[in-house]
Amino acid sequence: MKTQRVPFGHTSPHKKNAVFLAIYVDAISPWKYFKDDMQHFKCPALIMIDRWDGRMGFPGGTVNEGEDLLEALVREIKEEIGITIKPEKVHPIASHENRIITHLYGLKVLEAEFLHIYYHILNNFSRSILLHAYEEGDNSHFMSEITGIKIVPLVQHENKGINRFIENAFAGATREDLDVLLKEIFGIEL
Repeated sequence: MKTQRVPFGHTSPHKKNAVFLAIYVDAISPWKYFKDDMQHFKCPALIMIDRWDGRMGFPGGTVNEGEDLLEALVREIKEEIGITIKPEKVHPIASHENRIITHLYGLKVLEAEFLHIYYHILNNFSRSILLHAYEEGDNSHFMSEITGIKIVPLVQHENKGINRFIENAFAGATREDLDVLLKEIFGIEL
């Protein structure tokens, strides 16, 4: 079955559902510490994760039986990247169906919040590695499914930037979700 977009929130009793979060900012200066003209350049950006299986994606995971989508999103984001999100701050972006049904939510933040979230995740990731490496009998799954975190500047520059980034290996419907984000949220046509 080919991945297809479905109405947001569509579920099926015969398929698993999964929820994911795109944390993004409309304008950031990713190169502000450079000593040339690039330091003044601003662009939109989003946060993505490197997964345990070698693919990239958005933080999130599967919905438990009896759990609604937003409850699952709050739980999965806390488990996976260690932040607590407020359901009223997120907005629906897209749902896709294939082997499972995925639901991508968005969290738009300001540049300072974006960087704070990013560094908070990095700090939690480092702490998690130490916890799992040195604590015997630790049964938590906190941050155990990710191997890295990245800021993705949404820049088109010749054959570089986002044009090259989308050639990576993505999990599930992440590539389709990226297409929707780029086109419908940021107005970027590739």
